[in-house]
Amino acid sequence: MPKPFLLLLLAATIATRASSQTILDAYLRVGLDSNLALHQRNFDLQRAQLDLDRARTLFYPQAGISSQYTLANGGRTVPIPIGDLLNNVYSTLNQLTASRKFPQVANQNIQFLPNDFQDTKMEVTMPLFNSDLLHNREVTSETIVARRADRDVYRRDLVRSIRQAYYQYLQTGKAAEIYATALVLVRENRRVSEKFVENNMATREIVLRSQAQVSQVESQYIAAENDRRNAAAYFNFLLNRSLDTQIVTDSSLMAASAAPDSASGAPGLSPIKTSDGIAGREELDRLKSYRRILQSNLKWDRNYLLPKLNAFYDIGYQGYGFHFNSTQFYQLGGLQLTWTLFKANDNRYKIRQSRIDMDAIDEQYQQLTLELSLEQQTAFNNYRSAQEALNALADETGSAREAYRLVEKRFKEGQALQVDLIDARTQMTNAEIRYSLGRLAVLNRAADLERVNAAYKF
Repeated sequence: MPKPFLLLLLAATIATRASSQTILDAYLRVGLDSNLALHQRNFDLQRAQLDLDRARTLFYPQAGISSQYTLANGGRTVPIPIGDLLNNVYSTLNQLTASRKFPQVANQNIQFLPNDFQDTKMEVTMPLFNSDLLHNREVTSETIVARRADRDVYRRDLVRSIRQAYYQYLQTGKAAEIYATALVLVRENRRVSEKFVENNMATREIVLRSQAQVSQVESQYIAAENDRRNAAAYFNFLLNRSLDTQIVTDSSLMAASAAPDSASGAPGLSPIKTSDGIAGREELDRLKSYRRILQSNLKWDRNYLLPKLNAFYDIGYQGYGFHFNSTQFYQLGGLQLTWTLFKANDNRYKIRQSRIDMDAIDEQYQQLTLELSLEQQTAFNNYRSAQEALNALADETGSAREAYRLVEKRFKEGQALQVDLIDARTQMTNAEIRYSLGRLAVLNRAADLERVNAAYKF
């Protein structure tokens, strides 16, 4: 997708929040259009389509022009005893006619390799009946289905990866925001502590302790900012963009006041229904396609007794020297039949192998169905568990904030110890970080649930 169009799309998304198109939806479209690994799978699909086109051309007549010119000297010869056969007859005729009208001739040795000989022709061939060509067309057609399913499997994995990378970027940004807020609080704590010391209300140690808190939170903020930059680089990598490209954020996804959506688990996700089952999974479609290929192979192995019939027609010039006249002109046409009658039971063994392959892929299909069902149930359980954990984390965060507010008020009034304030602030910061991670877990589990249900519409 061209960059100007992407910028306009994102700008329109930000300006009109009522629009059904979200920021993340726009990024998903960009990723599906520009991801390099996905392009490779599209190339594989295009090559498979061209293979099918080539397989279809084999049913049509094929024509070509060829020319061969040979020079030869020596080699095998073919003796022709013309003299031995004719000289006695000629002698008798000469006696009867009292003349020499019938001279003696010598025996001839004809060189086997033709010298100064050319053969220029146009040859047209056409298959009339060939089961191999039918098999080739069927297999190539099914290969396209398998390639398409393989591409769609990667597309769904890519959608999940982009979603989760975007959520990770938002969470790291939220963590940096939390630490930035905490940094304001500890700096304020340091200022208040310095005032207490100046007014001889406390000793110097509370300033040192508050300064240590400032240094600790600054270190945590620096680490959070580094995590945010790394998350942004990975997200841009998935979109095949420059790693330092600015990312437009949707803060509603990580808002502390936002409750998880009961239908999708996250704003911007289409509703997920576990009742949809696994019928739409491309992994099953891919195995079905492989099974149809094996069926075609089995059918082909059983047709080993069928003959192959081709027609051909040649028109050209043949003779000594390049003259291209009526003497050298020729036409040649006919039918060619190939019929394999015995191959020491080789085809019967191939049929048995094909049957074994069919049984094996049937069991693979059953195993994959069980695995996908387990994956779906596990994803749903993880999503529900993440929702419940987030609700508990929301209560913890609210309590920690209220506790810090009360301790801070008492500390400023000189009725609470500094260690109580530090402990309350640390608990509040950690609770907010855990809530952001819990929110990230809900978003990630929702993306997993969307993936296992194949719910995203391309």
